Amino acid sequence: MRILMITPSFHPVIGGVETHVRRVSECLAARGHQITVLTHSDEPGDAELGPLTIHRLPRTNWWRAWQASRPHIAAADIVHCHDAYSFLHFYLPSCYLGPRRPVFATFHGYESYPIRSEALRWRAFVRRRVKDALCMGEFICRWYGTKCAAVSYGGVDPGERPPLPQRPGALFIGRLAEDTSIMFYLHALALLKSDRGRTLPLTVLGDGPMRQPAEMYAKAQRLDTRFLSAVPNPDEYLALADVAFVSGYLSIWQALAARRLVFAVYENELKRDYLTCFPEADKVMMISGEADELADQLLYYLDNRDMYDDKRDLGARLAAENTWDRVADLYRSMYSARGYT
Repeated sequence: MRILMITPSFHPVIGGVETHVRRVSECLAARGHQITVLTHSDEPGDAELGPLTIHRLPRTNWWRAWQASRPHIAAADIVHCHDAYSFLHFYLPSCYLGPRRPVFATFHGYESYPIRSEALRWRAFVRRRVKDALCMGEFICRWYGTKCAAVSYGGVDPGERPPLPQRPGALFIGRLAEDTSIMFYLHALALLKSDRGRTLPLTVLGDGPMRQPAEMYAKAQRLDTRFLSAVPNPDEYLALADVAFVSGYLSIWQALAARRLVFAVYENELKRDYLTCFPEADKVMMISGEADELADQLLYYLDNRDMYDDKRDLGARLAAENTWDRVADLYRSMYSARGYT
């Protein structure tokens, strides 16, 4: 089949959706499907990335975006939109005007908390107009009322499991924004130092609007931290840490695959569901909703590192089973169930 993947952004942009679209597309291409990725960019143009054909359109309004998308939609057997935005911005007029093609959707993450009413309406609007959909996390079904063909939590590429470093260390992976809770982690480390007399070095991989406040806070609290930019592959940094501060599904899988212990935090009820719905969450992660609670968890961990081998081993086994090929199977099953093979 000729499958057109439509996504708000794509490689080389670093992010969970971008990684998801790329790896699923590569797995589908390996099975003989012709995959084209349609996105927009500040640097428009066409390119090849391995087996994938990429069309980057100029950023513009939805009507012009659809007009530019029409020949790519017409050339596809199936159109697959990632999140409501892709459908609304690139495909919507094709519901009423040619070319019309079978269209599917994958819903990733959430826009904000509390969820805005228009976000609920637009997702419901899109869901009614696609053949079927996949949800990245059971929380989407609960909070958005979205009916999905299947629920996934993304995948991971199998990799090495480096030995744990002798000296404890933490790694934060994620965009430095309020929804990834960088300040929560830093506050817990400050409490660990001031109230419990222990320190834990932290490396931060990421950029975003909270970088400057985070750096200022870490400096004021005299925390042992270093801030680096986002990287496509954090494996070399995971090898130098024994715990990971992560809250996105793909980063969680990467940390578990490397046999690192995950500490994840939530600051609202939606994010709590986001984390606790993750497969075997209570067995492979340490989840907390208060900085004091996280500080206590870290203190106990530092005093009892060897007691967490079972969690690490289970997490690594689950990650080894949750490959991108397995995620691609869900896409193929969904298409097949609707009569497209």
